[in-house]
Amino acid sequence: MNPRGSFMSDELFPEIAEINTPETLGVTPRYVLQHNAISRSIHDLSATAKKLTAMAMALIPADMSSLTASFTFADFCKAIGYDKGGESFKLFLSATKECMKNIISIEMVSAKTGKKKWKNYTWFSSSEFDEETGIATMKFAPELAAILLELKRVYAKINLADLGKLQSKYALRIYEMAVSYSSLKGKDGNSSDEWYFEREVQNLRKILGVSGDIYTETKRFRQKVVEEPIREINQAGIGLEITTESIKQGRKLAAIRFNCKAAARTISKRRGRKKAEKPALELPKINPKTAGLREEKENQHLKELYPDEFAAHYTAALSRPRHGVVSLNLALIAAEAEALGMLREFHGIVK
Repeated sequence: MNPRGSFMSDELFPEIAEINTPETLGVTPRYVLQHNAISRSIHDLSATAKKLTAMAMALIPADMSSLTASFTFADFCKAIGYDKGGESFKLFLSATKECMKNIISIEMVSAKTGKKKWKNYTWFSSSEFDEETGIATMKFAPELAAILLELKRVYAKINLADLGKLQSKYALRIYEMAVSYSSLKGKDGNSSDEWYFEREVQNLRKILGVSGDIYTETKRFRQKVVEEPIREINQAGIGLEITTESIKQGRKLAAIRFNCKAAARTISKRRGRKKAEKPALELPKINPKTAGLREEKENQHLKELYPDEFAAHYTAALSRPRHGVVSLNLALIAAEAEALGMLREFHGIVK
């Protein structure tokens, strides 16, 4: 049997293990086929870590014959629709570490008794960011891959850019749950573009990672964990609208019904002004005798004036292969020069 046909191929044959990247795919991934068991699982990832996990999953083949994915911060921003700023980069780095600490609980049903239980797994067996290359490499845990392969292979297609438009971790979780039930469109009396799912309040708290000591009041829980995230989903223009209904036992809220409907998508306008709208800035003429010193000061001024943009351009430049560059120091210098050049060009600065 071909060793690549097993999810354990990375462990047994490390010398031939495939690493999935946007380059090997030939394109930045636009969507992820996410297993419904993951969409309905219990986990408490931050919004950025959730998006990072989705990005890695989008690069993994459906048969999980290879479990390792690599991508740059620029790749992530392009796929998710992030602004490539310094603050976003910090969240990206923090999320690579967070993913290693988080546990995912998958709901299992006993074939003999029919009883349900939650089984815990780690998301990744390794996750790192290489500062020299600017590349994040994440390897899904073989145990998680094995259980997903054992379960019924039911997936939902999730657009990565849609995830990028949602900022709340609760909005992300409710959205992925809603999409995981979209195969129920037109069933149980719904029209062809409508479906619904229900969750008991205690079950919903577990799935969304809401600990028992926060939002203890039902009104507060509903407002912060359900209503505000749903409002964010509905206003995001990502093709989904959700309304809710209360299911009560006496006067107590027992469960919530999520009524979902396919909606028209909206195209968000790109933020920022076009180059033509920016006034052209001209730096002072350089005296040949002090050219080196003046240019160094101007470069430092640019980095201080546009720190987030410089960080994004620098990271992207550093992640690209440089033929003929034989040392790390030269690669760093070349990346800085390219980033400064991009700043000058974008802001209309004449050198």
